[in-house]
Amino acid sequence: MNRSVLRLLYVHEMKMLLRARRTVVMAVVLPAVIMPLMLYGQKYSAGRRVRLLSATTYRYAITGPLADRVRGLINQTRKNLNDSPDKESERLKQFKFVEINVANVRESLANGEIHLYLETMTGEEADKLPPKNESGSRRSNGSRSGTATKRIEGVPLFTVVYRADRDASDNAHDQMLALLRMARQQDSQSSLIEHGFPGDPKQLFSVQDSSVATHGQVTGSLVGRFITLFLVMMMFTGGAVASMDIISGEKERGTLETLLTTAAGRSEIVIAKQLAITSVGLVITLIQGLNFLLYIKLRVIALPKDFDLQLPTGMALTLLVLFIPLAATIASILLMISTYAKSYKESQMYFFPVYIVSLIPSLAAVMPGISLRSVIAFVPLANVSVAAREIMMGRPDVLMILVTLGVMVSTAAYLMRASARMLTREDLIIPAHVEAAEFLGGPRLFQKRVLRWFALMWVVTFAVATNVPALASFQRQLIFNEIVVMLGAVLLMLWTYRLNPIEALSLKRVKPAVWLAIVFSIPSGYLTALGVFRIVNVIIPAPQQLLERFSEDLIPKSMPAWQLLLYIAVLPAICEELAFRGILLSGLRRKLRPAALVVGIGLIFGLFHVTLYRIAPTAALGMILTAIALMTGSVFPGMLLHAGNNALGVLAGDWFSPEMLLWSHYAAAAAIFALSLWIIYRNRTPLPTR
Repeated sequence: MNRSVLRLLYVHEMKMLLRARRTVVMAVVLPAVIMPLMLYGQKYSAGRRVRLLSATTYRYAITGPLADRVRGLINQTRKNLNDSPDKESERLKQFKFVEINVANVRESLANGEIHLYLETMTGEEADKLPPKNESGSRRSNGSRSGTATKRIEGVPLFTVVYRADRDASDNAHDQMLALLRMARQQDSQSSLIEHGFPGDPKQLFSVQDSSVATHGQVTGSLVGRFITLFLVMMMFTGGAVASMDIISGEKERGTLETLLTTAAGRSEIVIAKQLAITSVGLVITLIQGLNFLLYIKLRVIALPKDFDLQLPTGMALTLLVLFIPLAATIASILLMISTYAKSYKESQMYFFPVYIVSLIPSLAAVMPGISLRSVIAFVPLANVSVAAREIMMGRPDVLMILVTLGVMVSTAAYLMRASARMLTREDLIIPAHVEAAEFLGGPRLFQKRVLRWFALMWVVTFAVATNVPALASFQRQLIFNEIVVMLGAVLLMLWTYRLNPIEALSLKRVKPAVWLAIVFSIPSGYLTALGVFRIVNVIIPAPQQLLERFSEDLIPKSMPAWQLLLYIAVLPAICEELAFRGILLSGLRRKLRPAALVVGIGLIFGLFHVTLYRIAPTAALGMILTAIALMTGSVFPGMLLHAGNNALGVLAGDWFSPEMLLWSHYAAAAAIFALSLWIIYRNRTPLPTR
């Protein structure tokens, strides 16, 4: 690599960016100006809202047979507020309530004459009410809703009826509920004392709290959870403007072809452009960081009590070392988007989904129970998020920080190399160039678009699982994921691109010795995986609570064994193998080398199992299944191994626990598993990859 050429190209790219005033304004000036304006606007509007709500006199009415009792409780509690020094009493003093008489409380509430009304019922009347549904509302007329605790039979019921779509009514409801809770507590205390209870129940014992964490550690934990998310947002939004102009803009202007015909190498061009994008991202991040510190000093941001942000030199340098490869990774992603797009407009279309997906791993530090000494250290972006949180808290794990740094440097280097390879493709450099596959369709077009199909399948699986309540149950979600998404997409691709099912899905016979090897590999492979997990868990322990929760979510306790085997073993083995080792392998096998196929399809298989601690083990299983499919040229052996592995995961917990086995047992299982793979290799009928 010629450093002088690289320096010249970098200076040229920066000059071109600085000369484009609109780019500078959009990438640097606007983000620096808009953020303080947003914060000031948010602070002003929030303060004005609080002042208006505090100055409002809330009107209410009381109905029902116990209206006098409720009225007396409210009045007595409001008088007692002056004698209570606690924070809740001080807050309730600021709000003014006045009771008014109205003819029809429902109409008055709808017309805005009152902000809420209290509906009282005796215990006998409340016992006659129909039961609540799952959402907490009555099934009869829908007039009552809420999340109150279960009422004891015979106890009177007081219902606060309000309009949640009106700010004043909603706020009045919150304050009235707080006042009624205080009234209930005081009334119960006075009742106990009247019936001979010796003294105020509050004085039986005193409760206080004491945190051993310093204010700096608490502040570091708070800031550390979101600092990576903040930086990723700034780097993406700022660097996107520069990256779109650097490649997509040059395609439209026709200057990219001229640059590629010079003596400068493709790698030097890519690195220079990446350095330019990274520089813009780092400048924007630095400006926003200084703004953030300024906001703290001027109290523009509402800060928690005892906020004490400590950032010594060593901590700042450690964060900087982690954030530099993070910036390079983001710059590579942006450069690849800009390279792949044929126009500036198309690059904007690709940017948003990549931006949203990249924010998800940046939120890893917000998730409870995740430590850097876990598999998260090997997940790009997510590892930096967790590492930054632990550094800010003052408890850095040096070994895992070095692992995180190595992972991010490797990721950045790989993406830089991928960017350089993309610039060698004529169809990406010349906007007008269109491959023949776009017109011919069929298998050649399928090979170009198979990854788009699986990206869409992942989005559908993720979106439906989190947003459709009807599919929240274990059986429905599995049926939707496996049959509708996996099998449905496979059939749709076969029909759309007119593929031969036997060839595309690798529905071929294998030698009898392969079946024997697969049968022996099922228990030996399962035990080998358990042994590997125990070894890894010593070095990188997984949170026990997450593992228990994962086990509960994966294997419902109430289902019969035959249903568990059907839903967890048989159904995924058929549908997922047809999807990943069938149609996906068929689409990629002529584009990637065998090693890349094994790793790539395994990782994609792991990403479809969205739960964090399932990604790594399922990716490893996916790599083994892909290797077997390549060696045998068939999808059937993988189906049997997949089903057997999942079945053992369901049933083995009732037979033994991992602690019962000795390390010699794991070693023997690993030897049998290796022998099984060797037998498969010796009897291979390889799948053609070219």
